Amino acid sequence: MNISAVGGEELLDYVIERDFEDTVSRVILEAVSGCKDGIGKTKLTRVLRGKDPGYILGRGRALRDFYGRLSLLDSDQVLDFLESLMRLGMLEVEDTEFPRLVLTKRGLNAMKKGDQVPAMIPWPLPARELSVPLDEEAYKRLKYERNRLAREEGLPPYCIASNTSLVEIVNRGVTDPGDLRSVHGFGEVRAQKYGASLVQAMKRKEAET
Repeated sequence: MNISAVGGEELLDYVIERDFEDTVSRVILEAVSGCKDGIGKTKLTRVLRGKDPGYILGRGRALRDFYGRLSLLDSDQVLDFLESLMRLGMLEVEDTEFPRLVLTKRGLNAMKKGDQVPAMIPWPLPARELSVPLDEEAYKRLKYERNRLAREEGLPPYCIASNTSLVEIVNRGVTDPGDLRSVHGFGEVRAQKYGASLVQAMKRKEAET
């Protein structure tokens, strides 16, 4: 599963933060947006779960980047999200010979503005204990900076750094960008690209909210 997928440590961090619904909903909205002629619910579900490679190689090439991104979920769970987004008026089904999901104006606005998507699902989320930051203000500064970088690059926040990584940075008192290479989830590339900004945020005295 690649870094764009909703899974592993990144997913579990978002569950703790109750951002899981927003993360999954945004993946779905962006996928539907990429289908200019719309797509059926069953077909979209199979693509997001990584179950229809033939479609991706043929007519569904526009969805290549979304293939398997919700592989952690089963079919019914993905369909629950679709139904919730339809109830919220962010998706609708065009009543044609072959019903297709399309993005509504409300869904497009939510996606562009980065608003929280309050999808509601009827099943419990997985749970996991998350390490507690020893300095809550430093953690807030790091999180603010991480989210700012994500907005600038048009990426989900966990692609910059997971919440687990932010807690580790705080608890280890990292003040040198090079030291980020030993933080879980970081490597040479991430440390070079985001290290200076994150370390600078650690040093600021007042959290930006």
